[in-house]
Amino acid sequence: MVDAVRETEKALGRVCYEVSEREMASRVFRRSLFAVKDIEAGEELTEENVRSIRPGYGLPPKYLSTVLGRKAAGKVTKGTPLSWDLMI
Repeated sequence: MVDAVRETEKALGRVCYEVSEREMASRVFRRSLFAVKDIEAGEELTEENVRSIRPGYGLPPKYLSTVLGRKAAGKVTKGTPLSWDLMI
């Protein structure tokens, strides 16, 4: 019985959330956060001016709730991928 359990564990594999080397080339096809409207310095980031779209050059979408409500550190033009240094 123990052998059957060990064999089943091997068949199931393991969960890996890191980006593998094989995935690195296709990482650009993932979604990321972009400015979809021009944002002035000090303006609040909202659902109207920030969206999760492709390509994956900006912050991952999992940070959307963290980004919303923050203020722009400087002027952010439409189409700019978001990064932490663009926010206060």
